[in-house]
Amino acid sequence: MLEMQTQSVPVDRALASPRSLRSMRNEGARIAVEFDDGTAGRLSMRWLRLVCECETCGDTASGKRWLAPADVPADVRAASIEISSRETMDVVWQDGHVSRFAAGFLAAHAGQAGDRGAPRFQPALWNSDLSARLGCFAFDAVVEDDEALFQSLRALRDHGIAMLTGVPAEPEATLRVAGRYGLVRETSYGKVFDLISRPDARVAGETARAQIPHTDEPFRYSPPGFIFFHAIRTGAGSGGTSLMVDGFQVAALMRRNTPHLFDRLSRHGVTFHREHAGEVFFSAEAHVISLDASGAVTGMRFNDRCLAPQAGAVEEIDGLIEALAELTRLICDPANQFQHQLQPGEVLVFDNQRVLHGRTEFDPTLAVRHLRSCNLDRDGVHSAFRTLARRFAPEEAEAVLYQGAIF
Repeated sequence: MLEMQTQSVPVDRALASPRSLRSMRNEGARIAVEFDDGTAGRLSMRWLRLVCECETCGDTASGKRWLAPADVPADVRAASIEISSRETMDVVWQDGHVSRFAAGFLAAHAGQAGDRGAPRFQPALWNSDLSARLGCFAFDAVVEDDEALFQSLRALRDHGIAMLTGVPAEPEATLRVAGRYGLVRETSYGKVFDLISRPDARVAGETARAQIPHTDEPFRYSPPGFIFFHAIRTGAGSGGTSLMVDGFQVAALMRRNTPHLFDRLSRHGVTFHREHAGEVFFSAEAHVISLDASGAVTGMRFNDRCLAPQAGAVEEIDGLIEALAELTRLICDPANQFQHQLQPGEVLVFDNQRVLHGRTEFDPTLAVRHLRSCNLDRDGVHSAFRTLARRFAPEEAEAVLYQGAIF
């Protein structure tokens, strides 16, 4: 087993690394390597054989892979290793197979004891102070310039939210800009959903009532990843102020102040449902707060309007309800809310598995409020970020990003 988490990197990409190999030593089941900057580490021989990406073994990144884990015996050993004129480490295995590894690739994976491989991105938490840090990007730039698009994707990575300005207040512009970030996800509500207040409202978004900040559609096994809110008409001054809350910040507050309630929401399944008679009936049980293997918060799903009657032992139910109540109190605290009155031509883009959104009530008799909403899967948005990071910030492309409300 490698002493750190691994990802395969083609030799030619890793050659861009400024680090060079200084020395290496065959230790049987391990290879010890040292680089010209003084860093050093050890690699598992079995792992090294498995990550060979020569023409025979195939490429893991593209999926054209021909070497399987079962093909690499536990006692695999190198017959010889040497540093080539290309500054690569060339390994001849006991069966005669030859592998070549770039110094940059080895440096990225030869960690000291206790390392966990590719760095995990640490999101920047926020509360009502977001206005000073909110990334704002011009529509024309994002649509026409890849670097501007990358900067907006970086803002989404950092804060889970960004704003686009100067967007035409026309229905056709919604998909035009959203499509720059990834494939738009079609659901039972269509590709684009027009949120217009109406007396025969099908969902809460079509009413004029205030809404507690929430994530959308937690009743799906895989909730929407990112959401675009495109303002066509807003009736500014008649209410309807957007309320945005950083779910990761709220989770951090719960973990610090009420750890027993945080534990309930990260370990006890909560059921959400949605039914339109004769059309759809969704139901999903999941943790409100998702944690990764290291215990870091990786996602949130919560919508008070979609909570099903919860199941569980009677002695546990009151504790679960209190945990949900405490979460709601934090979400509704103005100190944790970024408030913004959307104007026609603005788009809020946000991570639906991190950022909760709501609004104040408004008077539909004073003005029509019309927003267009569409969803993108988070893996597509993160893929767009990594792809552009290869061009504009290569050192950021490999970081492990938080993967959302997946549990």
